[in-house]
Amino acid sequence: MKAVLTALVVTLVSTTATTVTAADYRLPFEGRWFVYAGGDTINVNHHMREQSQWFAVDFMKTGGPTNRGVASGKGDKVEDFYSWGQNVLAPVDGIIRTVHDGAVDNAIGSTDKKNAFGNYVVIEAGPAEFVYLAHFQKGSLNVKSGQSVKAGHILGKCGNSGNTSGPHIHMHVQDRLPLYSGTGQNITFRGITVLLAGKQFDDVNWPLLQGLFVWQSEDQ
Repeated sequence: MKAVLTALVVTLVSTTATTVTAADYRLPFEGRWFVYAGGDTINVNHHMREQSQWFAVDFMKTGGPTNRGVASGKGDKVEDFYSWGQNVLAPVDGIIRTVHDGAVDNAIGSTDKKNAFGNYVVIEAGPAEFVYLAHFQKGSLNVKSGQSVKAGHILGKCGNSGNTSGPHIHMHVQDRLPLYSGTGQNITFRGITVLLAGKQFDDVNWPLLQGLFVWQSEDQ
């Protein structure tokens, strides 16, 4: 176990060294969440199949007796998921460039592959730095195009719109504004706490890999 832990830490530190973006990123939520997908290989991050979404991260809120579950009960209703209805926060300072609302929230077991992002927001964080956040609840978005936001601003609520198997927050950064254009960017989240293989790392600056439990250190 010690060898595995060491290898994962080395991987994270190494990835941080190749980060190409300049903006300061916080996690797009409050409390403790699980990294459902993340990293730079297809086996841990299905987004690596699409160049514009390289290094994307999917987050699911945790709860329950051990704070490691992602849903209560049978998990067959959107309301069973701890992510459902949670505030989605701006992860960075910037200007809202795109707001798309009106997509329905899918029942568990149904997806909308034609509108993969469902309801989503795009923030311009800097030159060639466009932050996508997706799968918002229908009608929950409270920002508009052209609006300036600061990191931590509430954008809307986590939903289940688009091509998703359960309520979660999707986030990726690409170097061009239009959907499915350009290249996904490998970003670093700052001032976060990471729980990895039972060991906790406080107030670190890391990119994220599948399997981590994470929260903003200031939320502790």
